[in-house]
Amino acid sequence: METTASALIGGHVVLDFANTIAWRLDERRTADRVSDPAALLTWAGASGLLSADRVDALLAAAAEDPDSAADALRAARRLRTALHRLLDSAVDDRPPRREDLAVVRGFFLDAWQRAEFASALPLRPELDVTGPMDAVRLLALEATELLSGPPAPLRRCQGPGCGWFFLDRSRSHTRQWCRSGDCGNRERVRRHYERSRGSRG
Repeated sequence: METTASALIGGHVVLDFANTIAWRLDERRTADRVSDPAALLTWAGASGLLSADRVDALLAAAAEDPDSAADALRAARRLRTALHRLLDSAVDDRPPRREDLAVVRGFFLDAWQRAEFASALPLRPELDVTGPMDAVRLLALEATELLSGPPAPLRRCQGPGCGWFFLDRSRSHTRQWCRSGDCGNRERVRRHYERSRGSRG
């Protein structure tokens, strides 16, 4: 099984969050990498969204209040589902669904109401992270920043069934795979097999 660190290929924390569903386009292989509140918080630390000390504090808070931690996990999954659809629409050059925009907007407004500006320019909202739900609020703030204009072309891995997103920062902007050594290798093997079978025919 891949580690959390090895799955951070998106180039942006929100894309890495979306990618916590592995093989989301292949129902036979789909796996959720944030299957419980502890996994969500651990991921938030590994992705750089939260510091290690903050993760430890939130894990303790989640243990003391499991109901609130479960609410945060449900909220994270709801946000992630909306992000999947919005990112798919962006890659496929389709208009976004209003329902998905409404979900992200709701999370953003909730986060914005609790945020303060940093004490230096440029102005950037900062959250006092005291509970698991605040990790979701941080993701909502990051999501609206990303979706307002990604710094590089947004791509979806072309590996069959994969569905992972990434920012294409390659010089030629022709990156096709989440990882060349993973989905890229599988596709090269498949093409080689098809060519070999064709030559034998």
